[in-house]
Formats: sequence, C-alpha cells, structure tokens
Amino acid sequence: MDSGENKLKAGAIEVSEFPEENEIISEIESIKLSPSEHQRIKDLVNGERMNRIKGHTRRYLIAGAGGETGAATRRRTVYDILNARTNPSSIAMRLEDFGLTPEEIRLWTRVFDILCGRATHIVGVLEDFDGGYVWELGLLFAPSYRKKVWILKRQYANEKTEREKYDNGMAASHVKLFLTGNRCHEWIDADELQDVVDKIP
Repeated sequence: MDSGENKLKAGAIEVSEFPEENEIISEIESIKLSPSEHQRIKDLVNGERMNRIKGHTRRYLIAGAGGETGAATRRRTVYDILNARTNPSSIAMRLEDFGLTPEEIRLWTRVFDILCGRATHIVGVLEDFDGGYVWELGLLFAPSYRKKVWILKRQYANEKTEREKYDNGMAASHVKLFLTGNRCHEWIDADELQDVVDKIP
C-alpha cells in the first residue's frame, strides 16, 4: 500500500487515522462473522492456548511489530524477559501465539480485544507509527484498557528521523499522554530496551 496514503488495513477495516474508542468498538461489532468463525473464536478463548495463561498473577500482552523484522525481534526480547519472571508468577503472550493465520485476519481484532481484557499488563513496543499494529494500539489507548498500558518507545538519534518514524499527527494526539507519562520508557538500542523492561511492574 502506498505509504503516502497513510492508510492501514486491519481485517475488513481500513483506517487513515488513529481511531477513537467508539470507532474501534463500532468497527469490531460491524464485522459479520460466520458461524464457523464464531466457533473458531470460541475455541481459541476457551482452548489450550488460553488455558496456559490462567493461574498467573501477571499476564503481559505484548503488542507491536510482527513478521520477520528487527522490530519484531526486539518485541520478542521484551516477551522473553517478561515471560521469564517468576516472582510473582508471570506469563507473556502475543496475538500471534493463539494460532490465527493470515487468512483469518478478520478474527484478529476480536481476539486481540479479548486478550486485552484477560491481560493484567499491556505492553506496547513502539518503533514507529507505520504498520498494521497501529490499529491495535488505538484499542490500547481506549479508557477501558488505558490503566493497563505501558509503552516502550524507541528514541532515534536525531530529530529528523524521530519525526519521520512517528509522523502521524492523529496518532500522536491520541498517545501523547503515554508518550509523556510515567508509563512510557524510551530506549535507543537493544541493550537499553532490556534495561527499560525492568521498569514494568
């Protein structure tokens, strides 16, 4: 998709700006699922993958870039660190851990919403505002989940790069509270990222 259009695709939802909570809920509810798709979600939220998160005092949902990228690798580092915590008993999870395939992308927003509800902490690993996960982040900043959210934001060496990476005025206005609050921790490289993960309770 042309990056100049600044549009993202999330299932059947195309957005050109950071969505408001009521827009997100409306879009989630407007996706008409078939009986088999409803059953698939039911199986996921009641199946073995969901059972593995039960019984843990802290349940960390890690949001951010996926695929085979450096950003996805760094997100996996955050996942591994939080998943290794034992005092108190903790577990980390990502949307992709639940077995949804690219062909089932219509189900992703529903499952992500359910995971947000089951998580005790939602950790957004941000390196830019350019990717399908930006739509997911719109849900994180909704009042119903906001109190659970922690942000690990990559900081770039120069101001020009920083602007280019986060050049989405609507997104910036929605996340300003998090990017300046005490639950946003900045990092420059992978070593600093590991350090700032320790600041998440």
